[in-house]
Amino acid sequence: QIQELASDFLSNYIFLAVGRVGSTSENITQTILWVYEPDKRSYLLDLLSSIRDGPEYTKDSLTLIFVETKKGADSLEEFLYQCNHPVTSIHGDRTQKEREEALRCFRSGDCPILVATAVAARGLDIPHVKHVINFDLPSDVEEYVHRIGRTGRMGNLGV
Repeated sequence: QIQELASDFLSNYIFLAVGRVGSTSENITQTILWVYEPDKRSYLLDLLSSIRDGPEYTKDSLTLIFVETKKGADSLEEFLYQCNHPVTSIHGDRTQKEREEALRCFRSGDCPILVATAVAARGLDIPHVKHVINFDLPSDVEEYVHRIGRTGRMGNLGV
């Protein structure tokens, strides 16, 4: 759509792409696990424990969890907090100050788990995101590619 719009308004425009347009980075290992809805939270706890207890885990190993709704972000953050995971969240109903504080806490590693809606996470460039978890599947492929693109940046590996 952007290319069509550019051709309508610009003469002799140049489209420049680095890498493959609409594809994922080669530095990202993708794993798909189908989990029934009633089992998702329990499985997430197991997954987060295996990440935390893994040999490559450091304070800088950040995990970004995507959900579809603001209510889902609040609910999952509260659940993980009650299970003693250092977690914070961002979504569109948070004030700018709350979002900035959540991102500061996440970037510093004080809260190495961030639960976010896709809209709230748009444009974020956070180093050291090692894992991206799609707790709720996105509605389309472009959104999926954008979400997992939060890891595997600048030559770093991501899962």
